Amino acid sequence: MGVMEFNHGVEEVFQSACVDLFKSLNCSVACAKQNECHLYDAPVACIDAGSNDVELILGLQMPMAVLALTYPLTESIVDVGEESLEDWISELSNQLIGRVKSKLSAQEGELKLGLPVTYYGEDHSELMQQDEKIALYFNLEGEVCACYLSVEVLVEGEVLANYFLQDEADDIRGELELF
Repeated sequence: MGVMEFNHGVEEVFQSACVDLFKSLNCSVACAKQNECHLYDAPVACIDAGSNDVELILGLQMPMAVLALTYPLTESIVDVGEESLEDWISELSNQLIGRVKSKLSAQEGELKLGLPVTYYGEDHSELMQQDEKIALYFNLEGEVCACYLSVEVLVEGEVLANYFLQDEADDIRGELELF
């Protein structure tokens, strides 16, 4: 498998993981265009994942209104502070990279996850400087959000194909059940 094929496969996995995450938040999800996007003041939460074969940096940029709307609170969202929303976008980026990881199956070189960091007023392109950059935009409840993934492939050949081999156990890996 070549690097271009790998990057295409990762983009499909990434888009699927984004849609899955947003649907799990009970949001209506639709694709959006970059030119519909006004995220200059929206925070960006970044988290990395890597192995001996590949390095990923994921960025999730969401307006504060969407963060407040999706915040897991049974009370009024008016009472949610900015610090809580910063923690929430970090948690969402963590969930998103977890979904990507569970969809990528590598027999060798399991992806190791980093910790999320939230930035305000930063250009996402400065935060993610790998070879391949994927930018996806989604309309969630009338607000545009952006999901970024930069990919750096460290090897070539058939080892990359291993990231797309899954068995039935992989489909439920990473799911959380609450009792």
